Amino acid sequence: MTHFPRLFSPGRIGTLEIPNRIVFAATSSELADAQGFVGDDVAEYYAERARGGAGLIVAEATYVEQEGKRLHHNAMLHDDRFIPGQRKIVQAAHAAGAKIAIQLNHGGRESIPEVSGSVPLAPSPLASGFTGVGDAVVPRELTIAEIERIIGRFADAAVRAREAGYDAVELHGAHGYLIGEFFSPDSNRRGDEYGGSAEGRARFCVRLVEAIKARLGAAFPVIVRMNGRDHVPGGLELDEAIAIAALLEGAGADSISVSGGVHASRPYMVIPGMSVARGCYADASEAMRRRLGVPVMTVGRINTPELAEEILARGQADFICLSRALIADPYFPAKARAGRADTIAPCIACNECIATVHRHKGLACTVNPMVSRELELKPLLAATPVRKRIAVVGAGAAGMSAAAAAARRGHEVHLFEKEASLGGQLLLAHRPPHREEIENLLRHLSAEIARSGVTVHLNRTLSEQEARALRPDAVIVAAGAVPQLPTLPGGDLPHVLTGWRVLAGLEATGRTCVVVGGGLVGMEVADHLAEEGKAVVLIARSELLKKAVHADRVYFLDRIAALNVEVLTHTQVLAIGPDWVEVEPEGRVRRRLEGVDTVVFCTGYAPRRSETETLERLGVPLHYVGDAAGPRKFFQAVEEGTLTALHL
Repeated sequence: MTHFPRLFSPGRIGTLEIPNRIVFAATSSELADAQGFVGDDVAEYYAERARGGAGLIVAEATYVEQEGKRLHHNAMLHDDRFIPGQRKIVQAAHAAGAKIAIQLNHGGRESIPEVSGSVPLAPSPLASGFTGVGDAVVPRELTIAEIERIIGRFADAAVRAREAGYDAVELHGAHGYLIGEFFSPDSNRRGDEYGGSAEGRARFCVRLVEAIKARLGAAFPVIVRMNGRDHVPGGLELDEAIAIAALLEGAGADSISVSGGVHASRPYMVIPGMSVARGCYADASEAMRRRLGVPVMTVGRINTPELAEEILARGQADFICLSRALIADPYFPAKARAGRADTIAPCIACNECIATVHRHKGLACTVNPMVSRELELKPLLAATPVRKRIAVVGAGAAGMSAAAAAARRGHEVHLFEKEASLGGQLLLAHRPPHREEIENLLRHLSAEIARSGVTVHLNRTLSEQEARALRPDAVIVAAGAVPQLPTLPGGDLPHVLTGWRVLAGLEATGRTCVVVGGGLVGMEVADHLAEEGKAVVLIARSELLKKAVHADRVYFLDRIAALNVEVLTHTQVLAIGPDWVEVEPEGRVRRRLEGVDTVVFCTGYAPRRSETETLERLGVPLHYVGDAAGPRKFFQAVEEGTLTALHL
């Protein structure tokens, strides 16, 4: 029986035959060195996605000139010196059975001067609304001669790509970079042949396609990735995007890959977060497909094979681009094809991947701590460890990850959880509005615990006496943390609560609530209470969401504004009374908020150590992970738990 028959049927892009309809969409890995050279670690990263069964790999945005570079560790292809490294990627992907293209890009006004070494270049001298990685500056408007130079550099890079062995090239015309800036009436205000009408704004990319075809021949496949919509006022809309796509097809483009959004979009649509609907660009790709004769690709929160198959069945696309889904689980295709879709590690759209890239910290993933470490961990994973007995204390994200990873390595694992069910804070994190995807992480980790043969002890804390009887070779402490309440007058009043207990439904709140804490939990509690119709004042000692990923920041700031939450930033709580809260905004006079029914503190956590301190007398290695080692995000907790277990 063939599972997902459309998804695993062969397809063609021009002359290129592709074994199935799954495309690994180009995604910056930040694994290149500071000069833009790629090495064995990058090749192994792509090889793993190829081994996992993707039919076509599109290697990450690779830059055609230094002036257009955006991130410190972008791959470069503006000189022949970069060909050998790129050839390693191609050979690794081909050896694993996949076809591979490379995405060529120029950052335009989204480039950062400290990275590129020059003032950004753009169709018009209009600064980006938000770059995501640095301060936006007013770019210099390109001259006709400079446009022709850049067209030549794209063509030169395409020649180098073919020399490296790539099967196709993709032009990055989406997400507000240079090609997309020409497409958009918001960023292209030119009055010459490269501006004005849709035909004029398409001309730059049309000439790019024509130049590459002239250099490499009509048979060499060229894909253009472009937005269906920019999701900014005055930006590219679907009707003009379709008209531009038709012009690109006429110029020789062999496929159109449809995405959406620029970095200034609201909501953030370049890498849509969990508040955005799954398959969010399928309507745009469907409209494109009705107009075009070349294959159309779609992308955007497609994180199950069922959804991918449904999009193909509805005729909304010819190919399915997966990015975060194949970062989360490179074996998504192989598992789906084998009828094991229930074992796929789910992308939860938390966007920690793009957040770490934008912080120049490489590529990370909440559900896959191995991502970007494939080469580093390969020898460890290939070795067979000496079997040990491992005790894991705490079954939250860190503990479950540690237990499952240790059991997969062949260890005897005992997982102790003081509550009646697995999950820890994951049980609460999915309850606020539009955070439902987090429950998929809980389901996945719970299933991994069951599949890997971990012995689970619920309603039990590992005591010193029980540990001595068990005689573990190592103990992983993932006991989590407890909420902290600040010491201030009135802090012990009965209507003063903690955020997690409110989200858990363990405490009732009144009609008027003051939420203290501007981090993610504070925002979730404020959102949750305001959606219930309660009057909410949100107080933060600094700016809101300092550590949150951009998609969450945009989402929550828009949400609390729409829900009429009053926000007081740079404000300290001084005292709490029976129906009031006294606050002091920075640099202003004290103020008393009257008529307050409930105060909810979301101001941090302290590691839960009291239950596990006696285990230090066992004389065996103790490893503290997750919140037990200090405040952690879920992706850090999963990473610490998994990597600690792998190194036992």
